Amino acid sequence: MATPFPSILSSLFLPSQEPTRIQLPNLVAETNCIISSLKSCSNIKEFSPIHAHLITTNLIHDPVMAGHVLWFFVSRVNPRYAHRVFSQNRELETMIWNTLLENHLKDGSLEQVFLIYCHMVSQGVSLDISTFHFLIHACSRNLAFQRGKEVHGRMIKSGMGRNKSLNNNLMAFYLKCGEVDKVRQLFEKLPHRDVISWNTMISCYVQMGMPIEALKLFRRMWVDGVAADEITMISLLSACSKLRDLEMGEKLHQYIKENELEIGGNLLNCLVNMYVECGKMERAHELVSGCEIDSDVVLWTSLVGGYVKAKKMYAARCLFDHIREKNLIAWMTMISGYVQGGFYHESLELFSQMRLENVMPDEVLLVTALSACTHVEDWKLGRSIHSLVVKGRMFVDGLLGNALIHLYAQCEEPNEALLIFNQLPSKSAASWNSMLDGFCRSGDIDKAKSFFNEIPNKDVISWNTMINFLAKSHRFGELFALFGEMQRSTVKPDKLTLISVLSSCANVGALNHGIWVHVYIAKNHIKIDNMLGTALIDMYGKCGSVEKALKLFSDLAQKNVFVWTAMIAAHAMEGQAAKAIELYLEMEATGIKPDHVTFVALLSACSHGGSVNEGFSYFNKMSSVYNISPNIQHYGCMVDLLGRVGQLDEALKFIKLMPIKPDISIWSAFLKACESHQNIELAEYAFQQLIELDPLNDAAYVLLSNTYAKAGRSDDLTHTRKKLHELGIKKKLGCSVIEQDGVMHEFTSADFLNPKSAKIYSLLDEIKGRLEELGLQETSAHHSERLAVAFSLISTSNRTLIRVVNNLRICGDCHSAMKLVSRAYDREIVIRDNYRFHRFVDGNCSCKDYW
Repeated sequence: MATPFPSILSSLFLPSQEPTRIQLPNLVAETNCIISSLKSCSNIKEFSPIHAHLITTNLIHDPVMAGHVLWFFVSRVNPRYAHRVFSQNRELETMIWNTLLENHLKDGSLEQVFLIYCHMVSQGVSLDISTFHFLIHACSRNLAFQRGKEVHGRMIKSGMGRNKSLNNNLMAFYLKCGEVDKVRQLFEKLPHRDVISWNTMISCYVQMGMPIEALKLFRRMWVDGVAADEITMISLLSACSKLRDLEMGEKLHQYIKENELEIGGNLLNCLVNMYVECGKMERAHELVSGCEIDSDVVLWTSLVGGYVKAKKMYAARCLFDHIREKNLIAWMTMISGYVQGGFYHESLELFSQMRLENVMPDEVLLVTALSACTHVEDWKLGRSIHSLVVKGRMFVDGLLGNALIHLYAQCEEPNEALLIFNQLPSKSAASWNSMLDGFCRSGDIDKAKSFFNEIPNKDVISWNTMINFLAKSHRFGELFALFGEMQRSTVKPDKLTLISVLSSCANVGALNHGIWVHVYIAKNHIKIDNMLGTALIDMYGKCGSVEKALKLFSDLAQKNVFVWTAMIAAHAMEGQAAKAIELYLEMEATGIKPDHVTFVALLSACSHGGSVNEGFSYFNKMSSVYNISPNIQHYGCMVDLLGRVGQLDEALKFIKLMPIKPDISIWSAFLKACESHQNIELAEYAFQQLIELDPLNDAAYVLLSNTYAKAGRSDDLTHTRKKLHELGIKKKLGCSVIEQDGVMHEFTSADFLNPKSAKIYSLLDEIKGRLEELGLQETSAHHSERLAVAFSLISTSNRTLIRVVNNLRICGDCHSAMKLVSRAYDREIVIRDNYRFHRFVDGNCSCKDYW
């Protein structure tokens, strides 16, 4: 049964007479009162008296009031009644519905807009251009892509598909939705394009990261005879900024001048930004200075940012100080610019100045300031920033939380860092890694390992942090085990991981582990660049495999100074002075300039080879040709060089003429030389200099004791050892490491902890007997390198090369013993002490008894 048409609605037909004139103030008050009453109505009965009043006052003819009446039917009763009321004048009916659409669009009631649209369609209300404009705007504001497509389809069915203004709005809608193909299709189908059409398409290309297409389209626009406006130029200048296309940018600037477009507001900002991005700071500055806009903080901040990018910090600061009323972005630009440029103290001074001016920093600026505090280790200011965060009741999460954790981790306050970490509502990978770094920096290896195991999703930074910590802690066995565990995980090592592991292999002479890493690099097709190449060459060189180092060196297509230096150092450690010098000359010939580390390696090679003249030649060349001022390491090499060849007086004279004060390393090198050449007087002098610098230097007492022992001065020997005991100085224990079957075995002097100790000492007694038969005095049978070599002799097959890394300089007795062992057991023995390699073959050493 059809719903009856209420008789009350018949009077809503709008007659042609004009409404009665009412005084404006009274009309506004009455209108507002009626609208309020309409909104409170819930049925036709309540609506009846209000409607009667509208008729008597003639307000029923007011379009706004008619719209509210319409909304009453749509929302409270039934939209069909409204259609019956208004359908006798279809043009007026559509206008009233459109008014209702417009009002809800202005109020932001987008869902109500779509509801009204559905009622219009269901009731057969005619849709005109205004209707579709309102609907497209609603879809655009709500990014309602599917609804927008439906509206587009109905627009085409309504015969309005070729309307220029509607298509321009549709293009803008599809642009906001990121549908560049849809925008392009609409643009190409337009028979007549106005400047708005062109601007929309150009803007679409710029926003979607297609600046070249935007500039090409401008050429088509120019050919079409459409004059560009300010909006066109803004988009095109943005395209030039992205492309750093200065030439096109200047042409656009000329176009703006010729067409007398007003340079101000957004257009001026875009012009300045284009010149800034293209590195033409002078043009940008000139453009801003030519306008009366001293108060425009945005423009001046843009200029400051440009100078910061150009690394012209003084100019940036001058401009920054010129800004009268600085906003937070201006402060942020200058402070972050200082941090990015490494001017951490200046950034913190400016941050303090900002706080004095009562400017409240945001989270990003606080993170920047905390980063600067960490770099300069200003823990006091870092804590005060933390207090500022607490007082400001800021939400500590994300970047801010990580920055605070990193600050306390760097200042070795893991408990403070852990407190913040535990309070984080969500923990990112950066949070876990910063906290892990804090435990590592505190040196607590157990806590670090425990926390590492708790990390739910370890990334490559997590693994690298833990591996580096184990390397610094000299826990190389655990490091290699952890690296193996990493291989079994889903995380692949990066170059930093591999470099860290290779460095550890180099430290302990773990050649097999190093070779395994090299094989891993090859199998995974990882490019060996200069960094990785340097690490591999350094590893092979320090593991006594100079041939493999040289092969790798030769295979590298590109070599920087670090690669050359690593190869020179490898030859130097082997005592191959001539080859090291030859390589240095070859490096010079290629045009690569040596650095200070290169000269350390080269001078060490000269020292090991006893090449005094060459050593002084390169020492002088360092400053005269390459303008490198010698540091303490270079002076130490020269003292060692003179001392090794027995020129002790010249060495002492050289020390006294040094422009920098001799340190422990200089006097230790001189004392070693005095011990080797049995110059007791100078040894005692060097000893006095050493203990003045470091009264508890155990090496000084040991070297002097050895000097007295070799000279047979037993009283002085006893006195020195007694003094050592009285001072409570413990002699540094010798430690030797040997790799076998992928496992690192460590031995200290008189070590009885190894499971094979009985067999080891039995073999050492046998070696001692052989030495005594040759008339050699035996005083160091239980030194760590002897234990390591004996372990290898009983644990490996015949002819297997023995590699040992020792933390101290090998003593004369052990050196003689190794020569004997190499001949008696037909083994090649390579021992790396804390200065060089000794390669023992058939009773001879590569150092030729010169070390």
